[in-house]
Amino acid sequence: MKDFEKLREECIKEVTHLGIKLGNISSWNINTRAKSRWGLCRLNPDGSYAIEIASRLIEDDRISEKACKETIIHELLHTCKGCMRHTGKWKYYTEVVNQVYGYNIKRVTEGQEKGIENYESQEMAVKYIFTCGKCGATIYRKRDSKFTRNYRYYGCARCGAAAWSRKTVG
Repeated sequence: MKDFEKLREECIKEVTHLGIKLGNISSWNINTRAKSRWGLCRLNPDGSYAIEIASRLIEDDRISEKACKETIIHELLHTCKGCMRHTGKWKYYTEVVNQVYGYNIKRVTEGQEKGIENYESQEMAVKYIFTCGKCGATIYRKRDSKFTRNYRYYGCARCGAAAWSRKTVG
């Protein structure tokens, strides 16, 4: 098992050493339930950030410290002003960090890239398929949501029609 506190402090030091100003981080949590993501950065109502890291990243000895640090830095960069999305400034900062430290930080990382051979992500299967009756656009959803319950009231992003048909899989 990796020393999360040590890795976290090393990551903060590496990022700030490059002159990148991080936002106010109010909490760090190890998420034991995360199955389909390595980390998460959430903006709190007070303007601070909460960062979660998947426990399997810290506990799995097959995953290197470098791979773990890539995820921590990925989430840290989201706390920078204008960096909540994986575009623009966030993308620029990842390129800088990657060049200086030799990381491979990017938007999405598979288990194989973290060093786990034969890793199968535990993604949920698609449960709902919606098709626009006018243009044929298809939307897939894995879980129940406001859209899946009230799809008749939503317009298609492509053509604007509110003519969805729903198919439940499984």
